[in-house]
Amino acid sequence: MKTSIKLLASALLVAVMTSVSSPVLADDHKSQNKVFSAAMFPATNANKLWLCLEKYKSENKVDLTLISDKGEVLFQEVLCGKSSKQNAYRQQFDMSDLKDGNYTFRISAGTQKEEFSFKLTTPAVEAIQPTRLVAIN
Repeated sequence: MKTSIKLLASALLVAVMTSVSSPVLADDHKSQNKVFSAAMFPATNANKLWLCLEKYKSENKVDLTLISDKGEVLFQEVLCGKSSKQNAYRQQFDMSDLKDGNYTFRISAGTQKEEFSFKLTTPAVEAIQPTRLVAIN
């Protein structure tokens, strides 16, 4: 029993050392030139949307714009660099005042540009037909 535990432990140690010591190379050079990383996801409230952005360097200036499908700028913010020490941006957007349609968050910094598109729709309410119960005594 002791020898099997020692054998298992040494095999695990060799596997961990091999995985830690092996270098990981990036396939492209684009990942090294990124200024920010962003993600968009729905909040628990159906009328709200989260946008999370992480700047890799605090001095980078990032432009954030929300645009409707008609080209209207609904929200615009510049996440400034040099004086800002903050690298993370987390914002919950309330979409309840917007009409149904397609919208796009455009995020840009230098040569890096990303777009997150989403569609707002109001589900149709179906009329529920009343049911009738007949009971006979």
